[in-house]
Amino acid sequence: MGSFLSFGLDEWLDHIQRQHWRTIDLKLDRVSRVWQRLGGSRPPFVITVAGTNGKGSCVAMLESVLRRAGNRTGSYTSPHLVRYNERICVDGRPASDAEIVDAFRRIQAACGDVGLTYFEYGTLCALMVFWARCVDVAILETGMGGRLDAVNMIDNDLALITSVGLDHMQWLGSDREQIGREKAGVIRPGAFVVSTDPAPPAAIADTAADLGALLLQAGEQYAIEPGPDGKTCRWRSEHPAVPEDWRRLAGLPLPLPGDWQPHNLGGTVAALALTSGATGVEPVHLVPGLSSARLPGRCEIIGREPLTIIDVAHNADSAAGLARFLDANPVPGETHGVFGVLADKALPGVLDDLGMRVNRWHLAGIDEARGQSGEALARKMRLLYPDMEAETYRDAVRAFQGARAHARPVDRVVAFGSFHVVGDIIGSFERTSVPQ
Repeated sequence: MGSFLSFGLDEWLDHIQRQHWRTIDLKLDRVSRVWQRLGGSRPPFVITVAGTNGKGSCVAMLESVLRRAGNRTGSYTSPHLVRYNERICVDGRPASDAEIVDAFRRIQAACGDVGLTYFEYGTLCALMVFWARCVDVAILETGMGGRLDAVNMIDNDLALITSVGLDHMQWLGSDREQIGREKAGVIRPGAFVVSTDPAPPAAIADTAADLGALLLQAGEQYAIEPGPDGKTCRWRSEHPAVPEDWRRLAGLPLPLPGDWQPHNLGGTVAALALTSGATGVEPVHLVPGLSSARLPGRCEIIGREPLTIIDVAHNADSAAGLARFLDANPVPGETHGVFGVLADKALPGVLDDLGMRVNRWHLAGIDEARGQSGEALARKMRLLYPDMEAETYRDAVRAFQGARAHARPVDRVVAFGSFHVVGDIIGSFERTSVPQ
């Protein structure tokens, strides 16, 4: 233990990445055992957010509105874009290196003979920071699943389940029903549940019914629809669990880009309505709270001439959403695609909608355990697009620079795929400047 006392954050992150023999090991017994040894206390109020796409958006909107109502919030999300600290935020601000390092030291001391994964260390770290900072509401985003995800060792007061799609199938199941059943594992007996998916797997409602949980389902117990100005939304519900003054809401802003965001907004409002008695949130907090929500790297326009867009789309549904966003933001010239994904991603699903919208590819290598080189990615893609124009690069920053160098002012550069790709590009701006 002595050598750990001098570790800085980067050394700790390197250490915990090497501790467990599996990057992903879906079990709750190890992390629960260490949490008990730490004497950890459950946050006063817990919202767990699960789903395939839309989790980050919902967390951002929930956190912003809850803070507007005077709550001290703790949010735990993953992965991060630039710095690990982004995963653990209190009142919207990332935890300090010192806070995270102190938590890692305590976790290491409590582990004993128990090996933890990188994500399990991070989950315990977030909970310890929230405990030390006395948060009122903790918003815990699952890593990829639900039932066996590390955050699921903490009982929640409300489970918010976003859209369910085909991703991480080697761990979660081969179809939406199987995956939905895993996501529904975050539902607790007698607690609240909100499902934002307009066509959800039946497993969500079935699990809620089996556990006696109160479910608000999009299109069933609540509705979200565009407002007359096309820039805001209206929300309504007649469910008896929804307070009277929440049942008809208009003029709700959409703070995040993308035509799927109304679904996320609808679920966020439903969650806030159900929990308003415990959190003190009132309808008056919605407009200013939602307007302040921010989430980098999601259909984010970061430059003009050429139009430059970054997005962490790395599965079929998110890629389809990005394709629709590109169609809504056309350019007269060509599209340069900067792309990189982990080796275990199914390329046909990601590229079905985006592949034909890209004229020239700039493929980035990812130097991670589950990563792959740009050349390896190119070989896989040529099986789908034999005649594609592509250049390969060692990393995302070089690929992005190459695309920008080739693009004319009338063209478009879209950088998408893994969080590693988008995060590295955003991180490079801090060393230079954001493209204009």
